[in-house]
Amino acid sequence: MKKILTVLLVMVMVLPTFVFAKSNKYIEKYKTMNFKETLKDESITLENKTYKENDKQITIYLFRGKGCPHCEDFLNFLNSISPEYGKYFKLVSFEVWYDKTNSELMSNVGKFLDKDIAGVPFIIIGDKTYAGYAETYDEDIKKAIKDLYNTDKKKRYDVFEEMDKAENGGSNKTLIWTFTFDLLFAGAIIGFVAYSNNKTKKELITKQDEILSLVKKSKK
Repeated sequence: MKKILTVLLVMVMVLPTFVFAKSNKYIEKYKTMNFKETLKDESITLENKTYKENDKQITIYLFRGKGCPHCEDFLNFLNSISPEYGKYFKLVSFEVWYDKTNSELMSNVGKFLDKDIAGVPFIIIGDKTYAGYAETYDEDIKKAIKDLYNTDKKKRYDVFEEMDKAENGGSNKTLIWTFTFDLLFAGAIIGFVAYSNNKTKKELITKQDEILSLVKKSKK
């Protein structure tokens, strides 16, 4: 009996995550390149040989065209600051000249941000966007990188997370469904325990409180 109850409790805490929770999968269906891959695609040698991606870094999104001189200029700039700033950022780039799907995505991103994207590069850092690239942007881009990095990770603006929420009805709806599922499943467990063990009303209430307490802790 204890083993069965343990399995059911684990299902309460784990199943809602798989059934209802949605992580940001918006861009997985698109062909992207990371920082190293993008530099290699443009035949640029990485200056920061120790560069590595990690979960703490902010994401710079770049819509580019392979062979685009202004895109190359921006990549050279990122490469030049990577020894100092590489610990702060990672890159996700979308090639749009030869990839129709990526080109359509760029257009959709522009509509979502209410920006008229006339060409490449189009750069997104948090809630800041840069249409084209010029050296006069350098200091502002470095500031945008540092500012976003120093923002609490949970509060960082990510355009694709926002598009994902808009497309799927927002995260609050997911939380409501998850909580409802937890309550229903917890009720089923109580019923199962009552039927199997013929517990007294007082014991059932105590067991219910214990289960609901575990459910709440699992969500923290």
